[in-house]
Amino acid sequence: MMYLATDRSVEARAAAAIVIAALAIALHDALVKRINDELGIWQLYLLRALFALPLLTALMRMRGVSLRPRRAGWVALRSLLMVTMWGCFYAALAQLSLPVVAATAYTFPLLLALMAAWLPDEHLDARRRIAVIVGFIGVLLMLRPGPEGLSPWSLLPLGSALCYALAALVTRYRCVDEPPLVMSLGLNLGFVVAGVLGLAVVAGVDAQSVTAQPFILSGWQPVGAGLWSLMALLGVLIVTASSLTAQAFQQGRPTLIATCDYSYLPFAALCSGVLVGEWPGPATLAGMALIIGAGILAIHARKGERPE
Repeated sequence: MMYLATDRSVEARAAAAIVIAALAIALHDALVKRINDELGIWQLYLLRALFALPLLTALMRMRGVSLRPRRAGWVALRSLLMVTMWGCFYAALAQLSLPVVAATAYTFPLLLALMAAWLPDEHLDARRRIAVIVGFIGVLLMLRPGPEGLSPWSLLPLGSALCYALAALVTRYRCVDEPPLVMSLGLNLGFVVAGVLGLAVVAGVDAQSVTAQPFILSGWQPVGAGLWSLMALLGVLIVTASSLTAQAFQQGRPTLIATCDYSYLPFAALCSGVLVGEWPGPATLAGMALIIGAGILAIHARKGERPE
């Protein structure tokens, strides 16, 4: 009984961590959406890291955390998955509304359910199969597939969801003993690498292509005092969100933490409406509700299940 109580208190802290992380990242994403016509994604990666990396280094020194990861290969793989996840998310955000992108990307618990056969503490039962179908209907309701409804950009949030699901599994089963700040450091170093490579690639892109896709294909742009201040805020938010997310998935079962992670969706809808003026419409709200319901159905612990 003492073991169960302790275990539950650890998972309660993990749940609180993921809710705070969800609020931080919802605010972060709404601010990115607000400036995606002023700054390209690759420059965003670099400028944000200029503030995130010194903050992380200072925090790690204050807490006596080594800068060197214990499992460098797995931390690097997790960072690659997370950078790819954000790349897909941001690219979609330049074309679609934040509530639509957010809800579609948050099908990742359904992908975790599909992967359940390979997890040591989960299985794919009939209830979870139904949940996957319901969630898929929710995605279709929001994206409205058809000659004019569905575009290739709509597939990017699904790619983001897949990368997030895989990163969650790597965090839980291969990086469980890594300090969260080390994984956040690895992620932000990954952003630096992606930003440098991205800027090098888009340097030769013609002006017409840049005009068509400025957020993805823009090179280095002048930065004023307002954008510098915003980059500092984004740096704080990404450090907060990434470190708390890593902590949450380390301490709690991925399926349990994913349930609490759905708090991101109402946070994202609120931040999108207040900061960007994009309030979700009826179809988006209905699809979001189906995805949330399906996700909770898919990842809810089985009755009588002993906490891991």
